[in-house]
Amino acid sequence: MRAIENAVHGRHAPTLEVEEGAITPPFEVPGRYDAIRQALAAHGGFAFETAPPATERDVIALHDPAYVAYLREASRDASTQPAAFVMPSVFPYGPVPSVRSAKARHGMYCFDTYTPIVSGTFDAALAGAGAALRGAELLASGGERGVYVLTRPPGHHAERARCGGYSYLNNAALAANRLAAHGPVAVLDLDVHHGNGTQHLFYDRADVFVASIHGDPAHLYPYFSGFAEETGTGAGLGRNLNVPLPLGSGEREYLAALATACESLARVRPAFLVVSLGADAHESDPIGGMKLPTESFALFGRRVKEMNLPTLVVQEGGYSLTAIGPCTVGFLDAMVSA
Repeated sequence: MRAIENAVHGRHAPTLEVEEGAITPPFEVPGRYDAIRQALAAHGGFAFETAPPATERDVIALHDPAYVAYLREASRDASTQPAAFVMPSVFPYGPVPSVRSAKARHGMYCFDTYTPIVSGTFDAALAGAGAALRGAELLASGGERGVYVLTRPPGHHAERARCGGYSYLNNAALAANRLAAHGPVAVLDLDVHHGNGTQHLFYDRADVFVASIHGDPAHLYPYFSGFAEETGTGAGLGRNLNVPLPLGSGEREYLAALATACESLARVRPAFLVVSLGADAHESDPIGGMKLPTESFALFGRRVKEMNLPTLVVQEGGYSLTAIGPCTVGFLDAMVSA
């Protein structure tokens, strides 16, 4: 299986995040990538490729140009800050396009205090987007049936003009948008947290169907989106499916939700499938709250294989450094095995 890497992911290495006013060590760390890479190499059967970074022109296909410029400038300026990072301390009530101060811009373009920008953030985000776009190109050309994108930081929380949830550019959405030029696309988000960014970017579009299985936002991040009644709008009405699950859900509940999602995806007859894969529903994940054993991820991969679609798998969350590698390998191996 072809695995597209983000070789500069380590340039993004925040030293903290803030949870309810308390400074805490970050969960989204370079070691996540290393754990997956080592597990893939030990398993064998993966051909690794480093893709060139995306250009700003590539990412403004979905992201607001002013937001992309903000990420570039904030990353450039982060090293000059006393703490070597930028993070919002105030948030606006709504869009305020006339803001000028740096403090106001941080709040306008970021929606939480988990997502600091450091000097290497923009480089790492562009490289991750480039890896996802390279995977999309391989699928679109017909040269591959299954491609895995190994990258961090994750992307599925990034909206058109806001970062959050450790996400800066929406890798999976950028890939889906590129594939949509070649036929209808389905996105299946298996991260334990709702991919608010992916939903946001395609909510009014008919050419990309988005299905997400995640923890109920009544109790889990991002709290403000991912409810079952969110089904799309305009041309996208009926093209968005959320299957929220109670905290503590295990394999039985997940397999039932996955069957529901896959049946919905099959009805729209997509030409391509993009999977946002998170390992954070594993029972050992420190912030997931679910009860999946490692073996469940192979069952998920087998179910995706049964859909028989050209499939791009993009890495999202997963914060247990001992579980993320085996979960990812199990999913991918089941997806491509004979």
